[in-house]
Amino acid sequence: MFRSSSKHFPLLALLCLSVSLLLAPAPAFAQETPADPPPVGEENAASDSADETAAETTAGVDAGQDELDEAAILRFDAKSPRELEAVERLLQTAIKKGLSGENASFAKKMLGSVLLQKSQQLIAAMGQTAGNRNRAMQLRDEALQTLDEAIKNDPELVEAYLLVARLNMLPGGDKDAITEATSNAIDLLADNPVERSAAYVLRALTWGPGNEDKRLEDLNSALKDDPKNREALQARAAIRLQNQDVAGAIEDMERVLAEDPTNLQVAQTVVQKLADLDRIDDALKLLSKALEAKPSEGLYRMRAILYRMQLKEEDALADLNKALAMQPQDPISLLQRAEISVGRKNLQAAKDDLRAAERIAPGVAAAEQAIFVRCLIAIEEGRMADAINEMKTLIDRDPTNDGRKLQLANLYLQDDRPRQAIEVLSSILDRDPTNVSVLRSRADAYLSVGDHDKAIDDYERAIKVADDDSTNFDLSGILNNLAWVLATSPQDNVRDGARSVELGERAVELTDGKEPHILSTLAAGYAELGDFEKAIQWSSKAVEVGKEQEHEQLEQLEQELEQYRAGKPWREKQETEENAVPILSPEDLIDT
Repeated sequence: MFRSSSKHFPLLALLCLSVSLLLAPAPAFAQETPADPPPVGEENAASDSADETAAETTAGVDAGQDELDEAAILRFDAKSPRELEAVERLLQTAIKKGLSGENASFAKKMLGSVLLQKSQQLIAAMGQTAGNRNRAMQLRDEALQTLDEAIKNDPELVEAYLLVARLNMLPGGDKDAITEATSNAIDLLADNPVERSAAYVLRALTWGPGNEDKRLEDLNSALKDDPKNREALQARAAIRLQNQDVAGAIEDMERVLAEDPTNLQVAQTVVQKLADLDRIDDALKLLSKALEAKPSEGLYRMRAILYRMQLKEEDALADLNKALAMQPQDPISLLQRAEISVGRKNLQAAKDDLRAAERIAPGVAAAEQAIFVRCLIAIEEGRMADAINEMKTLIDRDPTNDGRKLQLANLYLQDDRPRQAIEVLSSILDRDPTNVSVLRSRADAYLSVGDHDKAIDDYERAIKVADDDSTNFDLSGILNNLAWVLATSPQDNVRDGARSVELGERAVELTDGKEPHILSTLAAGYAELGDFEKAIQWSSKAVEVGKEQEHEQLEQLEQELEQYRAGKPWREKQETEENAVPILSPEDLIDT
């Protein structure tokens, strides 16, 4: 079967012209022995064919031969729309006048080629409509009509089918037309697996809801034809992730990154999905394989972020250093490294990286991570008002971010503003009343203002929600704080020695007896029950472990032990004096 793309037609036209000149009409040609008459039953078919092509011959010469020859000459250099239209008119005239045999086939193939080129020019014009959607759609419809005519003249014009499919993928397109066009292209591309693979992907994208099996089947066929088809691999990975086939998705993404190790979009997509599924180790393996294939600053930065999620700050810092060695002007890596430097108490390095990032890209100063880094630096330098203002800026951008609000509340607590912290924490609990971390923080804040009843209520609620889950919650801390207030509150109606000991024993068990302040709490519970022998026993152990660890509360631990030896329980009502200094916003500050 003869097949050709449009770029070959100028050579074919020249060849046809040469043949037609060599075989110019001659008497001997005119007197050629007539062909045998068609068998009975085929006369009508022959007549129909003659009517369809309007083929008329005179002395053995096609009536449209002159127009065909002229079209072949013009086609050789035809590029502009006007030149293509001239060729199209000549071919239409030639066919109408009458062509037979190879001349008829060749004329139609040439006409299909001309119409394909004309449609390509219309498509190119679509990109120059400057946002005029109506004009773009008019050109799209005209291009589709032209392609339809091209296919009628040359049903084997693969590129025309693919253009029909792509044009119908635009808004308002016909999905059935996409399926039909891509199916025809797939049938015609049997001897070209790479191009057929692309056609399979194109058809796969058209299958709607309920046809996921067909979409996956087409993608599998595409990859059978071309195992390196990145678009097919990406699309199949997305389906596999949707079907919870994470292993299959990772396999596809590894193949994509093996072909294109710097494809950050692909890496980010699968890494983000793996992170959402809490499969950080799998994400790290994927990035490590990609980096083995081809080191990239973007992949190093991405792996550093994953290491930070696992609290592997040293590994993260090493990757960020590599990323910055490859691309020193990367503000994102600089900000990441600045944040790590704050945690390592290297404030000067953090400031240097922050300034460098802002110098490289001034707009980065308004980025969330830059604001957060400034907040961390302010905390380390004791500039709590500045830290609070930076955190409030982040919350103003996203008022629904409870994590940021919890951080703001903790900043208020650090700045001796427990009542403001309670106000922020209460706003979170209004929307999320079972948030264990927030309940614990508000209980701590209530203790700071001496409101023991409300503190106990919040601790009890937190323990009930957390149940026995010490993996996701600081259960030992919650148990300890509640046990402490139940044992040491000056308010008689609040204390409950038995409950304090119960909670304290659970906290000691969860921490393997290695936390001095928790051992101290259990001692306080026994003292409240009047069992000073056990109170002294546990308090002595708290002091012993505290000395080994050089615990910051060692002095108080020793005071508690002396109190129990004197046969007296411990009483404590912590009331923080509210910081009354107003926090000025940046707009309120005046440079002097």
